[in-house]
Amino acid sequence: MLVSYNWLKDFLNMDGVDPYALAEKLSRSGVEIASTVHPEDGVSKLVVGHILTCEKIEGTHLNKTTVDVGEDEARQIVCGAPNVAAGQDVIVALPGARLPGGIKIKKGKLRGIESNGMICGLQELGFSDSVVPPKYADGIWVFHDPDLKPGDSVFAALGMDDYVLDFDITPNRADTSSMEGAAYEVGALIDQKPKIEDVVLKEDGADWTGDFTAVADEKIAPKYYLRKLTGVKIAESPLWMQARLWNAGIRPINNVVDATNYVMLLTGQPMHAYDAKLFDNTKKIEVRLAKEGEKLQLLNEKEINLDPQDIVITDGEQAVGLAGVMGGLNSEVTEETTDVILEAAVFDPALTRKAALRHDNRTDASALFEKGINWDNTQKALDICALILRANAGATVLSGEIKASDLDKEAVVITTTASRTNKILGTDLSMDEIVKILGKLNFPVAVNGDEYTVTVPNRRWDIFIDSDIFEEVGRIYGYDNIKSTHPATGELIGGYAADEVKARHLRQLLEGQGLSETINYSLTSEELATTFVKKALAPVKVNWPLNSARTTMRQNLICGLLDTVAYNFARKQTELQLFENGRVYDMEGGDYHEHEHLAAAYVGLAGESNWQHKDEVVDFYYVKGQLEDVFEMIGVKDVEYRAEAIKGMHPTRTAGIYVNDEYIGLIGQIAPVLAMTDKNFAGKEIYVYELNLDALLPLMAKGVKSKPAPKYPAVQRDLSILVDEDVTNAQVESCIKENAGKYLVSVEVIDVYQGAHLAAGKKSLAYRLTFLNEAETLTDAVVTKATDNVQAALEEKLEANIR
Repeated sequence: MLVSYNWLKDFLNMDGVDPYALAEKLSRSGVEIASTVHPEDGVSKLVVGHILTCEKIEGTHLNKTTVDVGEDEARQIVCGAPNVAAGQDVIVALPGARLPGGIKIKKGKLRGIESNGMICGLQELGFSDSVVPPKYADGIWVFHDPDLKPGDSVFAALGMDDYVLDFDITPNRADTSSMEGAAYEVGALIDQKPKIEDVVLKEDGADWTGDFTAVADEKIAPKYYLRKLTGVKIAESPLWMQARLWNAGIRPINNVVDATNYVMLLTGQPMHAYDAKLFDNTKKIEVRLAKEGEKLQLLNEKEINLDPQDIVITDGEQAVGLAGVMGGLNSEVTEETTDVILEAAVFDPALTRKAALRHDNRTDASALFEKGINWDNTQKALDICALILRANAGATVLSGEIKASDLDKEAVVITTTASRTNKILGTDLSMDEIVKILGKLNFPVAVNGDEYTVTVPNRRWDIFIDSDIFEEVGRIYGYDNIKSTHPATGELIGGYAADEVKARHLRQLLEGQGLSETINYSLTSEELATTFVKKALAPVKVNWPLNSARTTMRQNLICGLLDTVAYNFARKQTELQLFENGRVYDMEGGDYHEHEHLAAAYVGLAGESNWQHKDEVVDFYYVKGQLEDVFEMIGVKDVEYRAEAIKGMHPTRTAGIYVNDEYIGLIGQIAPVLAMTDKNFAGKEIYVYELNLDALLPLMAKGVKSKPAPKYPAVQRDLSILVDEDVTNAQVESCIKENAGKYLVSVEVIDVYQGAHLAAGKKSLAYRLTFLNEAETLTDAVVTKATDNVQAALEEKLEANIR
């Protein structure tokens, strides 16, 4: 359950209550908070803009707009959204704005036309595809709120100024699966009684119950209520309601569907709205078990074969909904709907759960029904939804309601003693303290000496026995306040500095790749000390060297690794993968400096020789792949490899490593001339890389975030192009990534050819593009559109021929 901090303010005085501190307090009281998210974090300079003009840019899908953002002059912005038009109020990211993912908006040109900002869709603000209203899924967001003016910040309007607490609810605490339930829980912790208002609904239409009947079996639907509304005008819901819905993880659809979802979030009572014209012929609703052979097409267009243990809603003849799970497509509220019938009910939790699992169609409603709901809220939810539709959809609430079933739920009364409470909890609470704690939970208590009796409200259907009461007392009193019996010790726990933790993590990653760690002397010859570095600095010499080979402090680690390689070669160990983590030394500006480095050396085969496969010899690309795996595992991105001429390295098989234009190391082959100085190196290719950890460690991610494996399949498309031989792979990949859209997850080179069958100065490149939507299955249309955009961009920007 995603709980809105701002919505809690409707029930409680939250002044001075920090959302993060509240989350910690809730977790300590037994309701775990999986995360606390502030959607506005990392996002800035987003304002409301009013589009004054919108002109199509000939030959493109782009539009040139002028937008009033509350400044003295309107801004010119180029926008490619298909739904952009003059007269709209939109979200504008001004130059300098920050968007999720670290994206910074800058002034620029598109197709040679100046663009001073960006008109945004909700996804670009970090909203999930699953909550963006369908109307705006493929374009920009358009405001319809007359109170918003150009230049106003959008964060409050879109609910991004909120804090969303993710209640990781266990089955026994399903009472917190609503805003009212969450308010009771939070109120108990901050010692406030939530303001839960009674609902008074005034009916303003003719009675409709005379010619309509409803029948429900009390065993499968102990409560089943209906109301009818006419004159409904289908439209978008008010922005405040949409913001509350998407912050709760629900996609806004229209004002009728949104009202039912809003009431479900508010009260925990699932609801459904039927298009009333479905029942014009039969004038009847019947709730029963399905018959053998019956079928139903659900709202998600999935057709199911109903089981005799499925509870179904029917029009007296055919099924129109799978009770507690999802309505039927034939009862859907559409833009043509004018009259609706609202349903609020309680269905058998076991049958609802089994039906959802049986048809692989678990919904928010079924999740609530299977865990149990508050029977006291059925009437309230029905009336609130009617009030909302009167206000937001211009509906007329017809007089009367139909109750096909209406069983009462007997209150649970528990009697126990203060002495037993303290014995079980290990506390020493007085009766007054126990009563005060239960009062925070809004539990009525009657006291008789050491004995007290609790009348449990129906909203807490998880409480049955005295042990449940003890648990409530203990968690509100505070588990931390219960004295511990563990002996106190004076031991101190040691630890590593942050950079040392990162360096150790790097070493573990290299060990995981199969490399062996070495430790070498910090002293070497003056020649080798200043070799294998892009820019040699003044050497640091020792006054009394032991011999001519150990006169100078090293400026690189590669020289030591070569000594280790030579030592192993002399002993017939020629398949080596080694690394070292250590300090290097130099003098600059008259001062001595130490730097932390990491280096690795590879020679021989990439793996053990085996009759089952062809041996792979280590080369530049193998070593580069190993290093790229390390960068990926530590979260370092935007790594660039540039051809470099570095002393001691191969002239055409060496690259400098850069991150954001900062040099952090090198990778390549040891120069053959240098390798020939040692007879043991004869005929061997030695590949190395060396990294400056002083520059690299600050770039490492703080931790690796894991996520579940995708539930939906990826789609792969191969692309072969013919380009000029001076076009680099980096240029091609950059062009592909810029134009393939948000579902592209990887680009892989699968073939390179340059030879007799191609024109001089040309080369053929083949790529495999992988697309994945983690929210739903990708369609061929979406992938084809993405590949078409890529091909067009390659032809335009790189003059590529698609093969």
